[in-house]
Amino acid sequence: MPSASPAASAAAPAPAVPHPDPSSDSNSAAGPAAAGTSAGRAAARTGVVLGVEAGSTLVEAMVATVDGEVVGRGRSALANPTALPIADVVAHLGDAVRQALGTVSPASVAGVVVGAAGILRYSRGSSAEALAKLWVDAGLTCPVHVVADPVTAFAAGTPCRAGSVLIAGAGAIAARVDGEEVTARIDGNGWLVGDDGSGFWMGRQAVRAVFAALDGRGEPTLLAEAVLATVTGDEAVPRTTEEQIAALRDAVYDGPPIALAALAPLVSAAATAGDRVAQRIVDRSVSLLMATVTALTGDNPEEPLVLAGSLLTAPGPIGAEVQRRLADHHGGTPLIAAPGAVGAAWLAARVLEPGLDAAVHGRLSAGAVSAAAGAATE
Repeated sequence: MPSASPAASAAAPAPAVPHPDPSSDSNSAAGPAAAGTSAGRAAARTGVVLGVEAGSTLVEAMVATVDGEVVGRGRSALANPTALPIADVVAHLGDAVRQALGTVSPASVAGVVVGAAGILRYSRGSSAEALAKLWVDAGLTCPVHVVADPVTAFAAGTPCRAGSVLIAGAGAIAARVDGEEVTARIDGNGWLVGDDGSGFWMGRQAVRAVFAALDGRGEPTLLAEAVLATVTGDEAVPRTTEEQIAALRDAVYDGPPIALAALAPLVSAAATAGDRVAQRIVDRSVSLLMATVTALTGDNPEEPLVLAGSLLTAPGPIGAEVQRRLADHHGGTPLIAAPGAVGAAWLAARVLEPGLDAAVHGRLSAGAVSAAAGAATE
């Protein structure tokens, strides 16, 4: 595994889905102003690119110049068509895109890449039509490439063309990426039958542990107070055990299943505080994630390995332990991904200017971190 300093060379992404404008060339990844033409090169020099990450928990959009200067950002609620009606997906995508564009003219956008969870549903029937209308309504006249979210997650960690990525956020997947294609994957099968070790998995284990602690099947845990306080919101936590069990059960079934992923930070916090029940959940999560990634990469991957998703990139016991085990197992330090919109913007820029180097990728990542820090202090 390479060290945390990414390689400087990276090839352009493979062709992807073009903009739905019927006047465009459907066989060209760059549409009417192809990157290899003088018009395409002029657009690349003077225009901007839009990168969008449409994930299972939120949408992030980024507008940047082709040389890596971030000029706009936007965020909205999740846009996964496997979890939401397409009308909600379109609304959330539109909100984030409009925020990111800000005062930037949509006509100046020379390329768009969208990393999408549930990508297959984006290309089917009425969903495809609704999304095509979204881009037109946003005023975009350039190609729009939709790729699987592991592609943008990988690109958010390295400018290299090929390698592997382990994502652990609300869901969990390990994937090998080559250009704009996922060539192999382990897990990523959704909360009902897969996503082992993910935020959802941890949240579900936390709720089960609290039920067991309350009804006497399990040992006491700090998770009981933390989970009950979270799911009851502004309401007072019920006094009796029976009322607490009922309140927790109602909260779980009243919300969407994926909402349990929001409880994962409570598990990490309780484990850090020394809670044995929470520590067992953390240990099992790490073991499951390691099994997922090593099933993909083997014992000694030669290509870059990127870690993405909140469980692996935010401070906490999951990311720290996965990084330690990967370093011991593979003899190298994995790369930590920036927000997925960085990867999407990088891929969009690379379509226009295949000769871009790692310095541009670094500026995109630094710009995203700086913008996020500024937003957090507002």
